[in-house]
Amino acid sequence: MFLKIAWLNIWRNKRRTLITATSVFFAVLLAILTRSVTIGVYENMIRNMVSYSSGYLQVHQKGYWEEQSIDNTFELDPELNQNLLQQPGVIQIMPRLESFALASFKDRTKGVMILGVDPQKEKTVNNLHEKIIEGRFLENEKENAVVIGEGMASYLHLNIGDSLVVLGQGYHASSAAGKYSIKGVISLGSPDLNDNIVYMPIKQTQAMYGAENRLTAISIMLKKSADLRDLKSKLEPRLDPAKYEIMTWKEMMPEIDQFIEADSTGHLIIIGILYLIISFGLFGTLLMMTFERLREFGILIAIGMKKQLLGFILLLESVMISLIGCFLGVIGASLVIRWFTKYPIYFTGELKEVYQNYGIEPIIFFSEDHQILITQTAIVMFLSVILALYPGIKIMRLKPIEAINS
Repeated sequence: MFLKIAWLNIWRNKRRTLITATSVFFAVLLAILTRSVTIGVYENMIRNMVSYSSGYLQVHQKGYWEEQSIDNTFELDPELNQNLLQQPGVIQIMPRLESFALASFKDRTKGVMILGVDPQKEKTVNNLHEKIIEGRFLENEKENAVVIGEGMASYLHLNIGDSLVVLGQGYHASSAAGKYSIKGVISLGSPDLNDNIVYMPIKQTQAMYGAENRLTAISIMLKKSADLRDLKSKLEPRLDPAKYEIMTWKEMMPEIDQFIEADSTGHLIIIGILYLIISFGLFGTLLMMTFERLREFGILIAIGMKKQLLGFILLLESVMISLIGCFLGVIGASLVIRWFTKYPIYFTGELKEVYQNYGIEPIIFFSEDHQILITQTAIVMFLSVILALYPGIKIMRLKPIEAINS
């Protein structure tokens, strides 16, 4: 009965109800979009860094991370691959052979990172073929060709079909050299990788370095919802601790993790200020709603209605209006997020250069994590309920004669 009374009451004055619900709607919309953009930028930066290089988790020979030498490689083990793929949350494992070398074309030379990959797995998991801006991506593991980063192609003045000479140190101090045709130019989300990366079929990489059937690491690609620490703790007992080591991307790239933590703290302060503004806006509409109905409240109390019961009905009214605003806000935010997920915002000009200088792709992504919708809606709803206590306090202190004569 109380719910029905509260519902009928809120629609007695449609204008007032719509103003209050609209305040809640914009509060939820702004809170969700602000947090979605923040998390989306972080997710994209992490994805760009780990998908094309280290992986979310990485298995390598014990001691490799301290001394990243081609000598600290391990032989490909089918049993190890099977153990890794059986874990829930693991999408795919990517065998990789990584080392540094000198790359030369005509009179220009540059230090580069050679990354031996399985072309088919890279296409399936990382969609690298979609990031090719010239030429084509690699087709098979034995192809005598390479794909290079956009920045590197620009620096060395390389075009499709040109030959790239690579010189480095091979396995157990052997000579590593090769001449490879440029098959494609790729544009990655990380400016650092764009300037230095050379993708080479893994069999060709092993042959060049004299490291047949050997890998520097197995990169593990995960679902978004997978828990890094939990999965690492499950995988460690399955690995020989004397031979293998498993690390998360946070352990391998602590500077990126620290940057995100520091930047996230700043964004939380901004979110806090947003909540403060939201609270004042909601409080203003509730204040207006309360003072407009003082005479009504005075008459109800004068004819015998208990103040506690009247305060409870007012609380129900405020909660109902807040729920309407929250529901519409979630729908509106979901539509905006879905639109910008499909059509992300690309920066140009000076802003693009600023982002690239920080090693961040100049693009705004929105996160589709449903937890953001739930959390931000719950916070705004909590604020609405807390602020809705004001009408109840006002009722408890209300003097019927003064309210009727106001």
